[in-house]
Amino acid sequence: MGRTSRASSDETLIIRNGNNAGANYGATAHPGQDVEGGRLPKNDEPNPLDMGQIALLSMARISEPLTFGILFPFVQQMIVETGEVEVENVGYSVGFIEVAFSITQCLSLLYWARAADKFGRKPVLIASLFGALASTALFGFCKHVWQMYACRFLAGVFGGNAMVIRTLFTENCDSTNQAKAFAYFAFAANMGAVLGPTLGGYFAEPAKQWPKLFGHFQLFIQFPYALPCLVCAVYILVSMVLCSMYLKETRPDECDNPPPIKEVLTRKTIGMFGIFGWGVTVVFCVYALFPLYLFTPVAIGGQSMSPPQIASLGAANGLCQGLWLLFALPRFDRWLGTKKTFIIVSSVFPVFMLLPAVANAFARSDNWFLSKLSLAAFVTLGSSGNMTFTSVQLLLNSCAPPGAIATVNGIAVAICGIVKSFFPAVINSIFAISVSKQILGGYLAWIVLSAMAAGTFVCALYAPEAKDDSKDMDKNRRRVLEAEGEEVLESGHF
Repeated sequence: MGRTSRASSDETLIIRNGNNAGANYGATAHPGQDVEGGRLPKNDEPNPLDMGQIALLSMARISEPLTFGILFPFVQQMIVETGEVEVENVGYSVGFIEVAFSITQCLSLLYWARAADKFGRKPVLIASLFGALASTALFGFCKHVWQMYACRFLAGVFGGNAMVIRTLFTENCDSTNQAKAFAYFAFAANMGAVLGPTLGGYFAEPAKQWPKLFGHFQLFIQFPYALPCLVCAVYILVSMVLCSMYLKETRPDECDNPPPIKEVLTRKTIGMFGIFGWGVTVVFCVYALFPLYLFTPVAIGGQSMSPPQIASLGAANGLCQGLWLLFALPRFDRWLGTKKTFIIVSSVFPVFMLLPAVANAFARSDNWFLSKLSLAAFVTLGSSGNMTFTSVQLLLNSCAPPGAIATVNGIAVAICGIVKSFFPAVINSIFAISVSKQILGGYLAWIVLSAMAAGTFVCALYAPEAKDDSKDMDKNRRRVLEAEGEEVLESGHF
């Protein structure tokens, strides 16, 4: 992606000889924009994103939820076929396989964050993607449960890609376009969560599902779950190669002397970590509870849906979340600001949490039209609540010191891992007790979630304002142009 024109090289050399003022998390400016007094003129329009970089990062972002979700359709059967676990105990093994990744990821993230500050974002991302590729490919060839555990532990050890991708997104945007950038970030995560289970179910046991196409391949007969893992590994390989070739390094100069952890964990930052943790807890609990609710019989508090119906509604929910993030959030953030957007969205979030209970109440009374209407409102309008997650991420980035942005994002991803390891199981247990004992008509879990969502609104009121860093865009422009200039100088084309 290096520029080969003489003008490009001259511009790069001029900027390189200027004062290196440090890092900023801003979009790349247009080459024709003037820089006056070391600052770009501020205008009312969002600064343009480098969509080539955003596309690469979005592609890489898909990899984590893809590798996590691709196992769900077949891992239970895969464990049973080892003959090492009784059918009634499979749930424990599946749970440990899921948790193994989150635990090891949490333990290793701070080291990856420090490595990203010391050696750069790009090498850490490539290393993390390689670890994801290897662990996912190997999982498909496991014949023992301990091998499955080992692969997921390995994936967790190399689980720094989510942290460094967050950091790279942060460093490729500024306060005028960060909502748009992180809309792509969240949309990519949603697409990975949708694609993972779909590919896992579609490609598992290919010799049985597609005998004419794969029935003669001994590899897929002996290892019936290798194909989906290999498909996922190929995707990661393509993403890794493209990032190694075209991704630009954004490590700021402040990382040469990164602040110690105790200076990063200021009162303001710790407060934002608390708000972030509460917000992701609510969002992840909804993710975990909704499929269980759809599966549960209507008579005790659910919707009595079949697996294909659950998958279809889950895909629709993910698509609606992506549309809210891509089209609504950037506009709200621009018109209202990040904090006001967070407050407004979180204020209606508690109401949406009650819609599944309302849908079940209508279904119990055989009013199926209103039941489906309530469920559709939850999927389409309730999915807007996911904007709270992204808004909190934007506010957290605003609190991060320039030399510790990777560390802050590493702690944020570790919080996500802790939440995913514990709270979804808690809310599902509350739901199970609620429907079995018919506590509050089987609606206790949704009432608890509504109260938790109300807590998110309270957190929004006390969240700090996002700082405006758009005046310092030239710093990021200097860093990106310098990277391009190095490519030109090394290639010898002027």
